[in-house]
Amino acid sequence: MNNFNDMFLFSKVVEHDGITGAAHALGMARSKISRRISALETSLGARLIQRSTRHFAVTELGKEFNKHCLNMIAEANEAFDKVAQARERPAGLVRMSCPAMLAQYVIGPLLPLFMRDYPEVRIAIETANREVGIEENFDLSFRIRQMPYEDSSLIVRSLGIYQPLLVASPEFLERRGRPTTLDELTKMPTISYSTPQGPHIWTLVSPEKTEIHVRHEPTLIVDDFVVIRQAALQGGGVTLLPLSLCLDDIRSGALEIVLPEYRAPLSELLAVFPSRHGIMPAVRSIIDFLAAHCAGDVERGQITQHLGQGRREHARFWVSRQSIEELVRNSFERHPPSLTHVRN
Repeated sequence: MNNFNDMFLFSKVVEHDGITGAAHALGMARSKISRRISALETSLGARLIQRSTRHFAVTELGKEFNKHCLNMIAEANEAFDKVAQARERPAGLVRMSCPAMLAQYVIGPLLPLFMRDYPEVRIAIETANREVGIEENFDLSFRIRQMPYEDSSLIVRSLGIYQPLLVASPEFLERRGRPTTLDELTKMPTISYSTPQGPHIWTLVSPEKTEIHVRHEPTLIVDDFVVIRQAALQGGGVTLLPLSLCLDDIRSGALEIVLPEYRAPLSELLAVFPSRHGIMPAVRSIIDFLAAHCAGDVERGQITQHLGQGRREHARFWVSRQSIEELVRNSFERHPPSLTHVRN
């Protein structure tokens, strides 16, 4: 393999009319440069310079070779300049992976605002409901996980805390009846965000702040919250949705909260990226912008930690200190219609 460092040294020898001049300019030992030039000539099988104690001259082949060395150095310097410029200001292409629901309701509406402020940044989004690994060459990906989320192998930043709750359309509840207990709930048609194999279990928190696992047999199983919301609006059954996703529907009366005394443990929207070191300004600017503008359902100061019971007594889950009614009322006040996901 060609040694590009030796090509650089050779160009400096030519520039300074000899090894001694190059050694002074570079602050290197003359003997080291001489050995590297000899090694370069040996690897090429050609004489590049004629040298003696009194005479130095570049051969014709050496002059031609030096032109390519100079071009290489110029290209390398330009490459480093490009990186330096990119690190100074947000610019270039950012590849992101995002679940469809987040792309449509949370991240997507904010991107035009970001791009207005950062016109030199280009964004490519792949919507994928599967968990995408950083090794798949994405600069940034987004995930929602139940709190607390602990994975030391990932670099993450929180973009908001969300409250999932049980909802159904008023038309469905008029037709099937409004459940008053969890047992009645499990006998009703449900919609599940899961895989077909199951088991289908909702993890809920009781009014006494204990963790409850509710097994149900869904009539519709989908791995896309956008489709689940549409199915619930059409009277397909009871489902579990983040408050932010259905806040406008609750406001308009298109969806109704079911068993408001029960709610799921809090979830967190996470921005996942490969490393804190060497992160490009374009990626950092997107993360900072979303952290400032994504509006979760629950303020961090309003959450409290609880421990599970029985066999899961060491399991931790976080819930809001506020009731569902208080959360919804505060969300109505904080977010005007059609702007339920943008922090003003």
